[in-house]
Amino acid sequence: MSEELTGEALAARRAVVAEANRRFGRVLSVIGAVLAALALLLLVAGGLLMTWVASEPASLDASAADGLRGLAAVGLSVVPGLLALFGMCGLVGGEQIRRGAITRNPDPPATALPSASHVSRFRVLPTGWHLLWIAVGVVVSVVLAGLPVISWFTGGWPSSVTGSESFDVYWVIYGSIAFGVTVAAATSLLKKTAYARAVRSGRVAEGRTGAGQRFWRWFDYRWRFDLWLAGAGAMVAVLALTPLSTVVGPDATRDQLAGALPASLSFVALGVVAVVAGVVCSLNFWRAGEEIGTGESAA
Repeated sequence: MSEELTGEALAARRAVVAEANRRFGRVLSVIGAVLAALALLLLVAGGLLMTWVASEPASLDASAADGLRGLAAVGLSVVPGLLALFGMCGLVGGEQIRRGAITRNPDPPATALPSASHVSRFRVLPTGWHLLWIAVGVVVSVVLAGLPVISWFTGGWPSSVTGSESFDVYWVIYGSIAFGVTVAAATSLLKKTAYARAVRSGRVAEGRTGAGQRFWRWFDYRWRFDLWLAGAGAMVAVLALTPLSTVVGPDATRDQLAGALPASLSFVALGVVAVVAGVVCSLNFWRAGEEIGTGESAA
């Protein structure tokens, strides 16, 4: 009887700890989302403030204008990047804790590289929420990268803001990061869909793995290089457009465009190839012989 009570007490204790962890995960996710939103707010507010200062309103004297430029510069610096970085840490860690658990690995692999001392198992994000996050990423990417690139060709806002108040390139840099994260999220959705299809077709079963299991486990499962490859490729494709900012538009010449276009197109092509390679690798995750809702630490 005492052993049964002890077992019940232990189960109850584990349930309490699990619920506490889920609450902590929810709080961490909210903090991460708030930090990411604050980063976007700083970028947008900084650009709008720079635009207003550049319009030289009659009510603004030189001293006040310098002060506002300095304030706007905070939103157009590394500060949003740091906030976004901490926000992603909160979202990734918080979602894993909220939807599962991170525990010590009872049997870490014996490798020359750092072993997987911790493993995680979590509930896979529903497709609806996955699509919502991708949609949010698309909107942010269009605002921060799409608008400036379009304005280079049309001569409109925000590239119309010139001089010390210019900020369009800053937006493109951060927009490329947002686009990289969005493409990585879309690749993750394709990865999840392909894995589910492999399960339904019987290609994924207990004790059964696909060809090249060791490689795919290392590439797709251990390091998630498929997602990194797709995300980095998307970033490169957007950043490759920045040389065009000064050679396109109403005042540009054909010679200027001819000089910058080959290099830009080459790096765009490189980025597209990387994205395609990342997607192809993600579609082979089922060969790794691991569940889609699991992961392991690098050390």
